[in-house]
Amino acid sequence: MNRNRLSSSNLVLALSIFVSSAFGQSVEVANDYYEHGLHDKAKDMLLTAIHSPSTIPASKARALYLLGQISFDEGQIKVAVSDWKTLIKDYPQTSEAKEIGDRLQQLTEVLSKELDTHVNSAVAGSYISNGDFWTDKGDRFTIDSSYLDETELATFWYDRVIHEFPGSDDAELAYRKKLFAIIGYREPGEYGSSWGAKGNYKLYMPVLLSAFAEMEAAFPKSSSLQGFRYQIAQLYWVNSDKANAKIWLQKVIDNEAGVQSFFTETAKARLENLR
Repeated sequence: MNRNRLSSSNLVLALSIFVSSAFGQSVEVANDYYEHGLHDKAKDMLLTAIHSPSTIPASKARALYLLGQISFDEGQIKVAVSDWKTLIKDYPQTSEAKEIGDRLQQLTEVLSKELDTHVNSAVAGSYISNGDFWTDKGDRFTIDSSYLDETELATFWYDRVIHEFPGSDDAELAYRKKLFAIIGYREPGEYGSSWGAKGNYKLYMPVLLSAFAEMEAAFPKSSSLQGFRYQIAQLYWVNSDKANAKIWLQKVIDNEAGVQSFFTETAKARLENLR
């Protein structure tokens, strides 16, 4: 009788371990679905894992983290913040909770800006859209940027992504946006504002070259590099530095290794013009 009871106990324990392991694996499968853009499948598996009493805490924490990430990617920021707050409250010692806890304040700020509202009626939605047409900015917060260094303010946040998510697609995108911010913009007209290298060439050109070198080292195969090489060449020639303009135009041509592309052919034409 004791042996039978022991065997039954062992069987229950084995089944419990098997079920827990299976739910742990399902979370990783859900992660694969998420990585491949199959968000609905991923969410179904993650929700099942979260609500199952057999799922171990570590797997539930991972599932909540991923659910929040999917919701955030889909623009459902309120849902994402809710999932992540549950993660921090129920599983505070996990690595996922500690990572999200450090960033939740910033995510809450995003929530306040986006005002993730939902309109149930298509008619009501059309009315709101009509009203937004006249108010232009709708219900978004606005910031008066007069006398603020917009380039520095923008690059601060792009650098956060680059440093906290190195090697990721997000970091590559942040590099792109950072370089565009440093290149800057000049508004048309005599009294148009300007910033970045287009506003202060001497100050920001070295910054641009340094940022480009960092991106090139971090993402040597990025499809954006050729465009930025051309932009750098363009900044040189509009500021009467033909020697450096020619160097960077040649970089555009050389980096395609003989392949004709939009940028190589444009660079060749500009080189001819600068001779």
